[in-house]
Amino acid sequence: MMNQASLRTIRRFITLSLITAILLYTSFAYANARSSWEKDVYSPAQSKPGYTETITVSTGEWAPFISEKKIGYGPISMVVSEAFALSGVKVKYRFFPWKRAMQELRSKRVVASSAWRATDERQQEFLFSDGVYDNQNVFFHLKSTPFDWNKLSDLKRYYVGAALGYAYSEEFEKAEERGDFDVFRVNKEKSLVEMLLTQRIDVFPANREVGLQLIRQQAPEAFDQFAIHPKPISINPLRLIFNQDKKGAALLKKFNAGLQRIKQSGRYAEIYGSGS
Repeated sequence: MMNQASLRTIRRFITLSLITAILLYTSFAYANARSSWEKDVYSPAQSKPGYTETITVSTGEWAPFISEKKIGYGPISMVVSEAFALSGVKVKYRFFPWKRAMQELRSKRVVASSAWRATDERQQEFLFSDGVYDNQNVFFHLKSTPFDWNKLSDLKRYYVGAALGYAYSEEFEKAEERGDFDVFRVNKEKSLVEMLLTQRIDVFPANREVGLQLIRQQAPEAFDQFAIHPKPISINPLRLIFNQDKKGAALLKKFNAGLQRIKQSGRYAEIYGSGS
């Protein structure tokens, strides 16, 4: 039989082994969790060393233009990364629901956020870069639902769905605030596809390519039931935004300089030609 000293030694060994296993598991879990929200993005401009700083940019899922599942996290993210890289700035991304992505910038937990349309209200709060993508929003509806509009007040006779945090156009936003028509806002843009199919809404606005991608992902068997109204709601550039402080102004200057260079070189057109 083992004496008391041997038993204490065994117990101590087992305890230390358990503690070591727990610490290893915790470290592994933290590393995996961290990699799920903060990512290094590869791009040709970043393939060479020479970074002088690393920044974190908040963003959200907006496939096919911004997505954790796309190479370089989508063409908009590639444009942002490569423009910054030309000024020696390395970019890491954190993905959030869109409303939270902007709040992360307000709280200064990130130094920039991608990508947003400029509105009067937002311009009072943030600095806006030059355009990183020319965004065209349109209305989606079912072919079985007769839908037509000429001015936004025409929407009063329809149930309109939209995503929280999205500004489809300044006119749309002001008309919604005035109560010219009712808008049912949801947390996730993809929910609008199901709501349209189940006729809980009549129409929803979205970027043309993004809306088509959502339908292919959420309801591929019903793809032919959807229609796009030919009249665009808006055609406006999306931009990177920064806080109105010294650091934000310095990063904005670096970014715009790099963005101009990739546009002049043809790289900007190349990214969107292959990215979307």
